[in-house]
Amino acid sequence: MIQLSQKLIRISLTIPLLYLTSGNIHGNLQKYPQELKYNLVDGLPDIYIHPDSEKIGHTWSNGNVWDKPLIQKFYSLLPAHDFFVVIDLGAQTGSFSLLAKYFPNSTWYAFEPIQEATITLKKNLTLNDIHNVSVYQMAASHFSGKTTLKMPAMDEWGLATIGPNPLRFTLVIEREIECIDLDSFVTAQHIKKVHFMKLDTEGSELSILRGAKDMIMRDHPIMIMEYNEINMKQCGVLKQEIDELLVEMGYEWKLISSEDILCVPTRS
Repeated sequence: MIQLSQKLIRISLTIPLLYLTSGNIHGNLQKYPQELKYNLVDGLPDIYIHPDSEKIGHTWSNGNVWDKPLIQKFYSLLPAHDFFVVIDLGAQTGSFSLLAKYFPNSTWYAFEPIQEATITLKKNLTLNDIHNVSVYQMAASHFSGKTTLKMPAMDEWGLATIGPNPLRFTLVIEREIECIDLDSFVTAQHIKKVHFMKLDTEGSELSILRGAKDMIMRDHPIMIMEYNEINMKQCGVLKQEIDELLVEMGYEWKLISSEDILCVPTRS
């Protein structure tokens, strides 16, 4: 466990260095941009994002936020005044983690394996004066070590997957990335209870659940999770496997979008 803690420390120390030197990634990221204004939750103050955010995936586009109804649903689950802990898996540039702006007494852990997205997420947190989100440039899985991320063009990076058989994009590049199982992470970080999880990881949700099983059985967090059978297939996963594991861990669930489910524990 000491070795794991040291590994996490080394990784977290590299992220600010990347952030400070990120002006010319791929030669097209701006160094001193004008921030852009977007709204995550109707009726709440807007948030600000770095313009590079619009180049990474399809989350932000001409004032529109991808999956805004899902973001608003997640917001509605969070208690207004109580302390809580969130793990955001597949954080990209922060459409969910930026909700931490409205809950300053909460603690968030954001996981994103793509270096450029991690850098931009950190910029977005700074723009919004958010200090309660810790960012980790790694993926969550059922083990700790290294794996391969398959990636499309930058404007489709939201589809990047660790699955061996990408089905939703044309492969452009592969990268070796760090990954960790959440049971080890929670132990190393001395996290006493996880209250909420969001999983949007293009088919690797089953691996994440398996690597977090002890924590989930202990804490029974409420989870919003992608439930896309094409994504599952590219990772060699059957929907039945996810269903069976959720039942084993004491959850019931329902569709809240065309490809996302809300998972609620049946026991506390």
